[in-house]
Amino acid sequence: MVEGPEITCSCEVPLTFGDLDPMGIVWHGNYVKFLEHGREAFGHAHGLDGMDLFRLGWYTPIVHTRIDHKAMLEYGDTVIVETRFVPNPAAKIVLRYTLRSKNTGAVVAEAETIQVFLDHDKKLVLLPPPPFTEWKSRHGLN
Repeated sequence: MVEGPEITCSCEVPLTFGDLDPMGIVWHGNYVKFLEHGREAFGHAHGLDGMDLFRLGWYTPIVHTRIDHKAMLEYGDTVIVETRFVPNPAAKIVLRYTLRSKNTGAVVAEAETIQVFLDHDKKLVLLPPPPFTEWKSRHGLN
Protein backbone atom coordinates (compact mmCIF):
# COMPACT_ATOMS: atom_id res chain seq x y z
CA MET A 1 0.00 0.00 0.00
CA VAL A 2 1.30 3.45 -0.91
CA GLU A 3 0.96 6.06 1.80
CA GLY A 4 -0.15 9.59 1.11
CA PRO A 5 -2.86 12.13 1.76
CA GLU A 6 -6.46 11.01 1.74
CA ILE A 7 -8.14 12.17 -1.45
CA THR A 8 -11.94 12.24 -1.25
CA CYS A 9 -14.96 13.78 -2.90
CA SER A 10 -18.66 13.82 -2.05
CA CYS A 11 -21.65 14.30 -4.28
CA GLU A 12 -25.40 14.08 -3.86
CA VAL A 13 -27.76 12.09 -6.07
CA PRO A 14 -31.49 12.79 -5.66
CA LEU A 15 -33.61 9.68 -5.90
CA THR A 16 -36.39 9.56 -8.47
CA PHE A 17 -39.45 7.40 -8.97
CA GLY A 18 -37.51 5.56 -11.71
CA ASP A 19 -34.96 4.38 -9.13
CA LEU A 20 -37.57 2.31 -7.27
CA ASP A 21 -38.39 -1.37 -7.48
CA PRO A 22 -41.97 -2.73 -7.17
CA MET A 23 -41.64 -2.70 -3.36
CA GLY A 24 -41.11 1.08 -3.34
CA ILE A 25 -37.44 1.01 -2.34
CA VAL A 26 -34.41 1.79 -4.47
CA TRP A 27 -33.60 -1.17 -6.70
CA HIS A 28 -30.21 -2.69 -5.83
CA GLY A 29 -28.95 -2.38 -9.43
CA ASN A 30 -29.15 1.41 -9.20
CA TYR A 31 -26.33 1.46 -6.66
CA VAL A 32 -23.88 0.92 -9.53
CA LYS A 33 -25.24 4.14 -11.06
CA PHE A 34 -24.63 5.94 -7.75
CA LEU A 35 -21.01 4.74 -7.79
CA GLU A 36 -20.68 6.15 -11.30
CA HIS A 37 -21.87 9.54 -10.03
CA GLY A 38 -19.24 9.35 -7.28
CA ARG A 39 -16.49 8.32 -9.69
CA GLU A 40 -17.37 11.13 -12.11
CA ALA A 41 -17.47 13.73 -9.33
CA PHE A 42 -14.14 12.48 -7.97
CA GLY A 43 -12.52 12.63 -11.42
CA HIS A 44 -13.76 16.16 -12.06
CA ALA A 45 -12.75 17.38 -8.60
CA HIS A 46 -9.28 15.87 -8.61
CA GLY A 47 -8.20 15.85 -12.27
CA LEU A 48 -8.60 12.12 -12.85
CA ASP A 49 -11.45 12.29 -15.33
CA GLY A 50 -12.06 9.13 -17.34
CA MET A 51 -12.78 11.00 -20.57
CA ASP A 52 -9.55 13.00 -20.22
CA LEU A 53 -7.62 9.73 -19.85
CA PHE A 54 -9.46 8.36 -22.88
CA ARG A 55 -8.51 11.42 -24.96
CA LEU A 56 -4.89 10.79 -23.95
CA GLY A 57 -5.18 7.25 -25.34
CA TRP A 58 -5.95 5.24 -22.22
CA TYR A 59 -8.99 3.07 -21.53
CA THR A 60 -9.89 2.55 -17.86
CA PRO A 61 -12.49 -0.24 -17.68
CA ILE A 62 -13.88 -1.38 -14.37
CA VAL A 63 -12.82 -4.96 -13.71
CA HIS A 64 -14.22 -5.34 -10.20
CA THR A 65 -17.22 -3.95 -8.34
CA ARG A 66 -18.18 -4.85 -4.79
CA ILE A 67 -21.21 -3.43 -3.03
CA ASP A 68 -22.20 -4.25 0.55
CA HIS A 69 -25.78 -3.14 1.14
CA LYS A 70 -26.50 -1.95 4.69
CA ALA A 71 -29.91 -0.23 4.62
CA MET A 72 -32.67 0.79 2.22
CA LEU A 73 -33.17 4.04 0.36
CA GLU A 74 -36.66 5.31 -0.39
CA TYR A 75 -38.30 7.71 -2.78
CA GLY A 76 -37.75 11.36 -1.91
CA ASP A 77 -34.39 10.77 -0.26
CA THR A 78 -31.00 11.83 -1.60
CA VAL A 79 -27.99 9.55 -1.52
CA ILE A 80 -24.68 11.12 -0.52
CA VAL A 81 -21.79 9.35 -2.23
CA GLU A 82 -18.37 9.80 -0.63
CA THR A 83 -15.57 8.54 -2.87
CA ARG A 84 -12.03 7.86 -1.62
CA PHE A 85 -8.93 7.04 -3.65
CA VAL A 86 -7.02 4.01 -2.34
CA PRO A 87 -3.28 4.41 -3.05
CA ASN A 88 -1.47 1.41 -4.50
CA PRO A 89 1.63 0.90 -6.64
CA ALA A 90 -0.13 -0.99 -9.44
CA ALA A 91 -1.48 0.29 -12.74
CA LYS A 92 -5.01 0.43 -11.40
CA ILE A 93 -7.43 2.92 -9.90
CA VAL A 94 -9.04 1.70 -6.68
CA LEU A 95 -11.91 3.74 -5.29
CA ARG A 96 -13.93 3.08 -2.14
CA TYR A 97 -17.34 4.52 -1.54
CA THR A 98 -19.59 5.19 1.42
CA LEU A 99 -23.22 5.86 0.50
CA ARG A 100 -25.47 7.58 3.04
CA SER A 101 -29.08 8.61 3.23
CA LYS A 102 -29.26 12.40 3.39
CA ASN A 103 -32.56 12.14 5.28
CA THR A 104 -31.33 9.85 8.07
CA GLY A 105 -27.52 9.96 7.84
CA ALA A 106 -27.46 6.16 7.84
CA VAL A 107 -24.82 4.32 5.84
CA VAL A 108 -26.81 2.48 3.16
CA ALA A 109 -23.89 0.85 1.33
CA GLU A 110 -20.13 0.51 1.22
CA ALA A 111 -18.48 -0.30 -2.10
CA GLU A 112 -15.27 -0.55 -4.07
CA THR A 113 -14.38 -0.42 -7.75
CA ILE A 114 -11.14 -1.32 -9.46
CA GLN A 115 -10.21 0.03 -12.87
CA VAL A 116 -7.22 -1.06 -14.94
CA PHE A 117 -5.44 0.69 -17.78
CA LEU A 118 -5.53 -0.47 -21.38
CA ASP A 119 -3.46 1.11 -24.15
CA HIS A 120 -4.83 2.38 -27.47
CA ASP A 121 -4.84 -1.23 -28.75
CA LYS A 122 -6.92 -2.24 -25.73
CA LYS A 123 -4.07 -4.28 -24.26
CA LEU A 124 -3.57 -4.44 -20.51
CA VAL A 125 -0.88 -2.09 -19.20
CA LEU A 126 1.14 -3.48 -16.29
CA LEU A 127 2.99 -0.30 -15.33
CA PRO A 128 1.17 2.89 -14.37
CA PRO A 129 0.94 5.07 -17.49
CA PRO A 130 2.56 8.55 -17.44
CA PRO A 131 -0.68 10.53 -16.91
CA PHE A 132 -1.52 8.42 -13.85
CA THR A 133 2.04 8.58 -12.47
CA GLU A 134 2.01 12.36 -12.91
CA TRP A 135 -1.40 12.60 -11.20
CA LYS A 136 -0.15 10.56 -8.25
CA SER A 137 2.97 12.76 -7.98
CA ARG A 138 0.85 15.94 -7.95
CA HIS A 139 -1.12 14.46 -5.05
CA GLY A 140 1.90 13.27 -3.07
CA LEU A 141 1.20 9.59 -3.69
CA ASN A 142 4.57 8.42 -5.05
